[in-house]
Amino acid sequence: MNTSMKKLATGILAGVTLASGLLLPGQAEAASISAKFGQTVNVSNENAKIDSIIRTGKSLMNHKAQYSHNYRPPKYMDCSQFIYYIFGKNGINMQTRDDDRQVRLGEYVPKNKLRKGDLVFYNSNQGKRDVTHVGLYIGNGQVLHMSNPQDDVKISSLNSSWHKKYYLTARRVIN
Repeated sequence: MNTSMKKLATGILAGVTLASGLLLPGQAEAASISAKFGQTVNVSNENAKIDSIIRTGKSLMNHKAQYSHNYRPPKYMDCSQFIYYIFGKNGINMQTRDDDRQVRLGEYVPKNKLRKGDLVFYNSNQGKRDVTHVGLYIGNGQVLHMSNPQDDVKISSLNSSWHKKYYLTARRVIN
């Protein structure tokens, strides 16, 4: 095949790939819904969407994803980047990979009213109003989160001592 034909074939393949929505490994799907500051987003079949987000997060357990501040999904992420990634893979653009901004997305939820899919925020910098960690509430008192460099993605009890001590607030993004 001559050079002109190779270029044409490459261009056609690129166009087909874009048109069909195929993704390169590690690339997030284009989000069709954007999360908003101060309000929830309505999605059709809310429970199925939330279950899909949870499945995406759980699929990264057992050190398939590793805790890192150098965002290279799906392998390297910190807690807020993990939330950004799993929502984005399911069509919801979280707008930011920064937990201090994510805490403004959606609407406030009291701890006793948590539902699957709510974001749970923590502050381990006592004496300073700051978000230091975020996880995804998955129901039954459990939080799915990119924990730390030793544990990576894991499920923790919302009632464990660390989660009780540093709990800050929760936000509902999907309604």
